[in-house]
Amino acid sequence: MAWMRDLPARLALRCTNIGVIDRLLYRRHAKALAMHKGSMPILTGIDLKIVEGLRRDGIFMTSLAELGLPGSAEMLASARMVGDAFSSEARRLSAEGTAFTIVPPDIIASRPEIFAWGLHERLLDIVEAYLGVPAGYDGVNLIYTAAGGKEAGPRCWHRDWEDRRTIKIGIYCNDVVAGGGPFQLIRRRDSTQGGGHGYRYVLADDTILTEKLGADYDQDIVSCEGPAGTVFFCETALHFHRGEPAVHADRQALFHSYFARVPRHPFLCERSGLNRSQISHLARTLNHRQRASAYWRRDLPWLIRLIPRARI
Repeated sequence: MAWMRDLPARLALRCTNIGVIDRLLYRRHAKALAMHKGSMPILTGIDLKIVEGLRRDGIFMTSLAELGLPGSAEMLASARMVGDAFSSEARRLSAEGTAFTIVPPDIIASRPEIFAWGLHERLLDIVEAYLGVPAGYDGVNLIYTAAGGKEAGPRCWHRDWEDRRTIKIGIYCNDVVAGGGPFQLIRRRDSTQGGGHGYRYVLADDTILTEKLGADYDQDIVSCEGPAGTVFFCETALHFHRGEPAVHADRQALFHSYFARVPRHPFLCERSGLNRSQISHLARTLNHRQRASAYWRRDLPWLIRLIPRARI
């Protein structure tokens, strides 16, 4: 049943890789980039450095303190509270073989400060400056990685499939050191992904990474370690990444997700687990730009909206 539910989305992805459709989508995106060029936000300071780091390396590390966004302390405190409350359940699920363990979306929806933090105007400016078009906000996950060292699901090397380019903003809710499941990203990009080659997504082992990135790809692995409140902006569509298997300690991390307001693969989006009613409720008091970012699905052609989204 799960395979059948994902079939429409997977068939849609295959269709978008057909030459004539791929070229049509490319031209439309290029036109959108050109039309938005004169409306791009102007960045300074650390915001500009973040975009430069994303373009150069696919990743930029900082901290909540350095970003200085209002409400950050309250957001982190809420995330740590719900993460700690979920810890026993997360360890049980992990021991039973669950590869992707997240705080239930209903709990996240009850903490609007966690969701709304990702819609700060400065964050939307950063994402827009990198993408070249207005940003869509796909919500937030609190991923709980239990110690045990299992390499499965998001702990395998992979690329995200929502769009041509995606940004995730990761925030550690606890101190993360080597052996504690740090987020990792390979700075090298696969030249055969996109750009007329289509978009294909696989879980990658050493053989695949060597084939796509070169035998010495491990020299470009960035491992994000740091105390609670560490923040990393990462490009997860163009770069292979993973959460390194946690061996010595559990890891709790928030991931706020972004892509173009009209993504290439909308049927592969909506990964937070928050339903549309919850998102509508959480964003209802925000300004027009923030609501438009959270309600990105409303900008899709009606035919595309008929394709059921794939599972998380």
